[in-house]
Amino acid sequence: MPAELLVRGHPHNPEIRAPALKLDAPISFWGGVSVADGRLMERREGATRGSVGGTALFIRELRGSSSASSVLLELIHRRIAPAAIILAAPDAILALGVLAAREMGWPTPPILRLAAAEQERIPDGATVAVRESGEIVVIANAP
Repeated sequence: MPAELLVRGHPHNPEIRAPALKLDAPISFWGGVSVADGRLMERREGATRGSVGGTALFIRELRGSSSASSVLLELIHRRIAPAAIILAAPDAILALGVLAAREMGWPTPPILRLAAAEQERIPDGATVAVRESGEIVVIANAP
């Protein structure tokens, strides 16, 4: 594997470094993520591994609820949101949660779009940097 793996997204914040948390199964923020502690609550494969807080959260597929924006807003308010959210497809509902948090003046995670095939190239648990330019770089492989 190369020392650096580079794929491109589109963030709005300066560089962020965080461990990659890849969710291969569809997830719903409403009922799937605890607003109390950011823990994943769904019992689906790949969705029972701790908290989303401080991670670069890679999501291949969302199961929607219009309440997902309020869950994300609450996570941001409690400072237990992902450091970055990388989606395979755009999602206006999650973006609404980030926009509302920005209006409140709270620090917000960038939301990027990265095709599922490109997400496959990122090792789960690896440390990634999400650069201001939109690049996502693997800077350390998973322990």
